[in-house]
Amino acid sequence: MWVTVKVNSSVIVGECVAWDGSEYYHASSLATPLGVVIETPTLDDDTSEYYAPVQFAGIAWAKASRDIPNEGGELMVESGGVYVDNSADGAGIIAPLPRGQDPRASNDLVMIHIR
Repeated sequence: MWVTVKVNSSVIVGECVAWDGSEYYHASSLATPLGVVIETPTLDDDTSEYYAPVQFAGIAWAKASRDIPNEGGELMVESGGVYVDNSADGAGIIAPLPRGQDPRASNDLVMIHIR
């Protein structure tokens, strides 16, 4: 499920965002509704605000903030990126490494499932 929402002008495709009281901005935790920017934000000429489609549930490609273990694991968020923390609260998962692909490093896009 995705929705076009107001975002901060600095967010990019693949970054996790959360509501900061005025717009969706880089997420730093799972404490607020979590989304992933799926297209480059565009400027609304009438309001001078940026908008982008953001995925709030289901499969998305998110930027890794750390190297991702091959087995994947529980989703955690920091500085707009995702990493594995198997003590997380179950808001989502990072998929295991698909057969034949290279290990996933920091800043790579990784498949996640947001619950």
